[in-house]
Amino acid sequence: MLLRLLLFVLFTLTLEAHQLKENYLKVDYNTSTKQLRMTLEVETRVFEQNSSLDDSHNGIISYKELRHHKSSLLDYTFKHFTLLHKDKPLSLRGVTPTFHRYKTQTYMQLDYLFNDIDIRDLTLHYSMFFEKESGDKLLINITNTNTQAIVDANHRSYHFSQTFMSQGERFRLFVVEGIKHILDGTDHLLFLAMLIVAIVLTTASLRSLVVIITSFALAHSMTLFIAGMGWYVPNPPLIESGIALSIFVVALLNLFKKYNHVNYKISFAFGLLHGFGFANVLHIAGVDSTLSFLIALFGFNIGVELGQLSVIALVFPLLLMLRRFAYYKVIFQLLILAALIISGYWFAERIVLV
Repeated sequence: MLLRLLLFVLFTLTLEAHQLKENYLKVDYNTSTKQLRMTLEVETRVFEQNSSLDDSHNGIISYKELRHHKSSLLDYTFKHFTLLHKDKPLSLRGVTPTFHRYKTQTYMQLDYLFNDIDIRDLTLHYSMFFEKESGDKLLINITNTNTQAIVDANHRSYHFSQTFMSQGERFRLFVVEGIKHILDGTDHLLFLAMLIVAIVLTTASLRSLVVIITSFALAHSMTLFIAGMGWYVPNPPLIESGIALSIFVVALLNLFKKYNHVNYKISFAFGLLHGFGFANVLHIAGVDSTLSFLIALFGFNIGVELGQLSVIALVFPLLLMLRRFAYYKVIFQLLILAALIISGYWFAERIVLV
């Protein structure tokens, strides 16, 4: 019974690896001309779950099919995304959507230009996909004021009079976002689980765990900073493929009981890849000023580390408990085999996008 439960949880958590569950609103406001430029990016993943969009009945929703059904996509969007200026709705219709991919997800992009707008009198009401996924959210970036905000199921409105965000508020915002990001990133979590499995099956030492996790944290912090600063931003599908491969390699080492190879060196090497994967939120959110970016980066990284520590605090004792069962080696081998299959599938799915 316990084995079935563990396998069910593992497969359930990893069916959709690292889905961002985020939409993006970029706002550029000119205070002198009162001109407002706005770009809304909506992930189409939830739309694609509707089989009626699959005109070719091949299980894949193409750009052509999305464009063919753009009217229904826009109708839903405008029902759940409204902008009020001085309590009067702004017209969002009449725009032609475009579609593009970021990592393994497709986004519908809507671009707007509004004139004679006082941003202090602008209010957004948002509720997209909340009825299907309560964890979905909208990340708002107001470029020329270096302001970021998040609208989610618990806070469905944003008043642009709140535009001026303190650095303390920005730090807290990105700490929370970092925690959510690691908890949503099931591929990162599965990699951590495979590192922990190697420790549990050998020394079961907390000190060994600290060393290997610290090495991983140090590495991904370095590449998160590099990518966030824009010094080097690799091909996202290549990084996502590498992350899947990192899980596969560590799981394979565990399967063949090469536990001594699962050490701080390999966790550091693969941590560099995972750091580039973490950087996507900062990249899309678009923090402009150096100070604001550094504060956002620091807060986001703290959030990621807190999220990781909470997962480790849960998983490590649980796996130690499993060792008390007579057939614990069989259970661990099945878990490792499941990780191999899942990560192999992810790698095959992602590498074709490189």
